[in-house]
Amino acid sequence: MAAVQASQHRHRSREIALQVLYSLAQGNRSVDQTFELYRHEPAPVQAYALKLVHGVQAHEGDILAEVAQHTEHWGIERVAVVDRVILSIAVFEMKYGKPPLKTAIAANEAVELAKEFGGAESGSFVNGVLRGIGGAEG
Repeated sequence: MAAVQASQHRHRSREIALQVLYSLAQGNRSVDQTFELYRHEPAPVQAYALKLVHGVQAHEGDILAEVAQHTEHWGIERVAVVDRVILSIAVFEMKYGKPPLKTAIAANEAVELAKEFGGAESGSFVNGVLRGIGGAEG
């Protein structure tokens, strides 16, 4: 039961991180101002969401370079902002998370976010990019 709740908390944290990072990418507010909307969430949800936001920001250049290597025929600037943010969160968890998240888990979580927040092709696109990145690991 605790594992299910932790999984639900992590998923909600990813949703919040996506919304905060998307808002910032659109030039809106600061992290603190944007995150204020989520102060009602449970403490573990808030803590992991902030970890994701700050982690993606800290490693943004490396993460986007990694994503760009796996977006065939698309420059990173052509990738929809929401897809780019979803990919950034997943790559952060795969490459910089402590412990790193397995590619299959990161891809499944990212695809769920892409289906909920992205366009019609977002899920397939995100899955393909993350499988390429995960395959490049070993």
